[in-house]
Amino acid sequence: MASNKSKRKPIASQAVGIRGYRIRDVAKAKERRREILMGAARAFARASYDATNMDQIAHECGLAKGHIYHYFRSKEEIFAEIRVDAVSRLIERLAAIVSAADNDPELALRGAISAVIGRIFDKEEGYELGLPDPVSLSPQNRRRIRTLGRRYEQMFANIVRSGIDQGIFVPGDPKLMTFVILRAAFTVATWYREGGKWKPQWIIEQVTEQLVRSVRQPLQRITSSAAGARQSRQPSDLL
Repeated sequence: MASNKSKRKPIASQAVGIRGYRIRDVAKAKERRREILMGAARAFARASYDATNMDQIAHECGLAKGHIYHYFRSKEEIFAEIRVDAVSRLIERLAAIVSAADNDPELALRGAISAVIGRIFDKEEGYELGLPDPVSLSPQNRRRIRTLGRRYEQMFANIVRSGIDQGIFVPGDPKLMTFVILRAAFTVATWYREGGKWKPQWIIEQVTEQLVRSVRQPLQRITSSAAGARQSRQPSDLL
């Protein structure tokens, strides 16, 4: 006679969250975690990291503070995950663009710049871009964020380097050129005003064109000026 122990059916394993919280629906938990990150990003953007507490984050998310602790241990962990998630998304999008750099570095650069600026107008992701790293951020979290940031910058610089090697972009240091382009692209968030006369798509196209023009060889500027003018009047296909 088989023992009761041998007749027992195996219990399906469940994911275990912070403080032993068992996750019954992984997909739903992932969605809720993303909602908390977006809510916290809005709270940080509104009042700064140091002036924001967990009560304000919970209020922004429409959740009880205790519920947030099922997913994150602290305010700093939430902030770090906001930044890590934001840069990871940028890397994922750039990876789909960078493969075109060998055949057409200018097209790849346009796509990369447009993707950066386009995020500024995304209602879910726009808050993430303008968050400065707080002084109190731990060395470990600062290192995580910086490692991802350097990976993204390297991928972007590879596009610029390919254009230089092919004689399409002006000679220069790809890393420095990348810093200048990205800084200019990110600053759109500081002067854009929703509801103004400059619409998001027009801004994406115009700023992208100006930044590409800043690194394009003079001969390329002359031969491509007509095509660039036509493109600036049409919806972009790069996002």
